[in-house]
Amino acid sequence: MQGQLTPEQQLKVLGRIWGYSRSGWVFLPWINGDAATKQERRNSFHEGRAFKWPKEKVAILNHLKAHQNDELYFPPNLFDGKRRIDQYVAAETVLYADLDPVDPDGLAEKPTIAWESSPGRYQGVWLMNAAKVLATAPGNENHRLTAAIGADPSGWDSTQLLRVPGRPNFKPEYKDKNKGQPVTGRGLLWDNGPRYQWSDFEDLPKVGSIVEDSDLSLDETILAGIDRHEVWAKVRLKVPSRIRDFIGAKSTHGADRSDVLWDISCELAEAGCTAIEIVAILRPTVWNKFTSRSNELQLLLKGAVKAIQHRKETEDELEKEEDDENKPGITWLADVVTQRIPRPRWLIKDIWTKGGLGFISGAPKSYKSWMALDMAISIATGSPFLNQPQFSVDKPRPVLYLQEEDDIRLVMERLALITEAKAPDQFWEGQIGHTGEITADGLLDAEGLTWDPPVAPIPLAMHVQTGFIATDEGWQAWLDDILGQGKFAMVIIDTLGTTVGEVDTDKSGELMTRMLKPLRIVARKHDTAICIVHHNKKAAHNQERAGLGMLGATALHAWVECAIYARSKDTNGEIAIEREAKLAMDMSFKVKIPTMFQNEQTGERQLWDPEIITEGLTTQPDAPMEIDATPRQQGPTGKAGSQLAFKLRQMGKGPFSLEEVMERLGTDNASSIRKQLAEGVRNGYLDENEDGHWVPIRK
Repeated sequence: MQGQLTPEQQLKVLGRIWGYSRSGWVFLPWINGDAATKQERRNSFHEGRAFKWPKEKVAILNHLKAHQNDELYFPPNLFDGKRRIDQYVAAETVLYADLDPVDPDGLAEKPTIAWESSPGRYQGVWLMNAAKVLATAPGNENHRLTAAIGADPSGWDSTQLLRVPGRPNFKPEYKDKNKGQPVTGRGLLWDNGPRYQWSDFEDLPKVGSIVEDSDLSLDETILAGIDRHEVWAKVRLKVPSRIRDFIGAKSTHGADRSDVLWDISCELAEAGCTAIEIVAILRPTVWNKFTSRSNELQLLLKGAVKAIQHRKETEDELEKEEDDENKPGITWLADVVTQRIPRPRWLIKDIWTKGGLGFISGAPKSYKSWMALDMAISIATGSPFLNQPQFSVDKPRPVLYLQEEDDIRLVMERLALITEAKAPDQFWEGQIGHTGEITADGLLDAEGLTWDPPVAPIPLAMHVQTGFIATDEGWQAWLDDILGQGKFAMVIIDTLGTTVGEVDTDKSGELMTRMLKPLRIVARKHDTAICIVHHNKKAAHNQERAGLGMLGATALHAWVECAIYARSKDTNGEIAIEREAKLAMDMSFKVKIPTMFQNEQTGERQLWDPEIITEGLTTQPDAPMEIDATPRQQGPTGKAGSQLAFKLRQMGKGPFSLEEVMERLGTDNASSIRKQLAEGVRNGYLDENEDGHWVPIRK
């Protein structure tokens, strides 16, 4: 085939480039063919949807037909996800170049497929005999090929768009010279060139400095293919806060624009942005000092590639310095034992630590989401978890609840039953009371009814079925912003399956890289606990250790710092609960939850009222012992204060200040600890010195 092609012929050429034996996602963005100016072209760029190749060939053909009067583009690479971003690029089977004035017929290694994209401008692809990972990454084969043949230096990246072969060109400058009609040109030059092996390109010169004295070329069309907001979301967490402030600034406030422009460019390069992505982010900012110049894009691009080269040179120098440095020394045990190692700080006593990461996971109908909501209300109102005093919360703290599985109606029904039971004075509907007499027929006298409004709003932020995806870099940036604004003590994500996106939960590396590690970074940054609701495998009840029964890769269990695992109901309707924590003793108990209901006619109802089966409360001996920080009248080893004294003896000889005791026990309840210390002194287990410090007495 040669010349201008029909949509059917265009699809045939695209099929050769993408590979008929391969599958993945492909894209066909377009610019409106009637756009008359550069600004109109920029505003009318449409990324469009992703097409599944080759399953959606018919839909792709219809798309080609529907846009015959538009500028239509395609990326030569296949993608493993529905977004045209670097992270989703599949193993490459093609090299490509935006040749511009370089005639493909004169190249030593002629492209397999070549076409004239506009008069005197060419593009081409080299089909390979096998797939290779990262061939279009910076410094690799596609980059080196582009530099070696003198093609457009901005046209080698993995998400690059080329014009669909065999189509006319609708650029305004060409239409103006052709009486308002698109320029046809020669279209497809050939599609029967040789297929290559990777070894054919192994001798390509390495890319040295990517800053050339000659003019750099960056077309508005190429820049329009970059989603600035998507790129910024990808790197936002990777750059310092000053850069985030610069990007959002509305005024320079007298700062030197050149210095700030260079600072931003270098940090974006350090975060992994390509030169074009740096330009896309910088262009609309107040620091763009080239706005009024005709070669604005070329100047911005030149600065961007200089920043990338500077980063490379800096990294090379640092690597050299690291090689010359001595290896780090050793730390002796004697030095380690003198360091203070903090005890767990409980967000919910004996259940979840402050900043702890983990899951509420369990079998179907094991009340996972109910327990997650109970946890949210407990933290937000300062009430005990599962209505049990031993699982206390020291003070109310804000909670962020992200729900993608259940709709808002179901969530609110559950919240109402839980909140009225746990914190009735903060229940949003208020409380109805009665001061009058009951009538002869057993009904309340309406005149005696009272209503008390809630005493305070509950600091619970909700995001229900709004599309949150925990693996999406944009949503991760959003979460970082929200946590920075709200000072949330915990984020609850319900469920993993509905928020993991297109990541395969059975692939540990991908799951850790795309979701678990970014969540850990955000949690550590804001000292926020994260609890994810998840499902168990069907045969999980046979697992010896409950955490190993979660669906998905072992990376999930390895990520856990705190967790609640719920088994299926037994014949008594009781649910076995196992609480795991890396910094505390494991715990197991049983809970029985009544069937909740509300009869609108009689007013009879059953609120959330879980019952802990105390006989089943056990702890595992393979973890350090924790003691309850609440006062006790009688301990298992003697009179009041004996347990605290025993714990202090484990800590060392002393003396210990009140602050040290509280830190070691992981509690903020100073009054409770003072009472236990006083009881220990009174019963002869502790001695208080003149400095107000305590020393354990061995008996």
